[in-house]
Formats: sequence, structure tokens, C-alpha cells
Amino acid sequence: MADIMHLLKIDAPREKVYAALTTAEGIRNWWTRDADLSESVGEFRFGSYGAGHTTKVKVDELKPVERVRWTTTASFRKEWEGTTITFELREEEGKTVLFFAHRAFAKADDCYALFTTGWGYYLVSLQQFLERGKGAPSPDVDWARMIS
Repeated sequence: MADIMHLLKIDAPREKVYAALTTAEGIRNWWTRDADLSESVGEFRFGSYGAGHTTKVKVDELKPVERVRWTTTASFRKEWEGTTITFELREEEGKTVLFFAHRAFAKADDCYALFTTGWGYYLVSLQQFLERGKGAPSPDVDWARMIS
């Protein structure tokens, strides 16, 4: 199994980071404008790459200002199905340290490399949204050309 992991320091309080990860408004400002979710454990879907490109995620855990964990239950990218996505938050010197992990890919291949790059991009988008007030979610940046 292959895991994607990133570590990022964000100049924002954990409460603000947590809200960006757990609300539709937050997700729409850094990841995908087409997000449909509730703020409780359950499911949400996003379709950031055009018609027919939808992913459904089950919210497994919401531990306010500390952890968010999802499991991908269905996706237009079969490589994502059954994978888990975790955001761990801790405070350090007035900033939030975000440890991100997207785990359980079957193999580290070309698709895995694309997903690693994509998550790096979107996590920087999250950071810019929280620190500067503007992220670059899909479709603001056209990643669809990368997966065609």
C-alpha cells in the first residue's frame, strides 16, 4: 500500500482551519466549488472535474480542532475507492500545524504521483485561503486536463 503525506504550517488558528475542512463553505474556498456536505458524521460528495467526475466520501470522524477523517466510498478515480483521508491539527507557536495523510493506495504509480501533486496544490490553496482570504479551488484551476 502507498500513502500520500504532507505537513504544512498555516498562520491561522485551529478553529479556522477546522472550519475550512468541515463546512461546505470552507471546502468550496480551497478544494472544489462543487462540494455538498453537512457538518456532521455522514457522507458528502464533490464533483470538481466536470460531469461524471464525482467522488463520494463518508465522514468517519470529526474531533473539533484536532482531527477530520474520511473514507472514499465511490469515485470516478477507482484508485481512490476505499482510501482514507485524514487531517490532524495541532497548535505550534500560534500557528496550526496540519498533518495530512491520504492512505491505502494499491500502488505508487503514475496516478499516485498525480494525486500527490494535486494534494500538495490543494493544501497550499487551503493555506492561502486561510492566510490571505483567497484559495484556488477547482474549477478556478483546471486540473481536468491532467486526468483526461
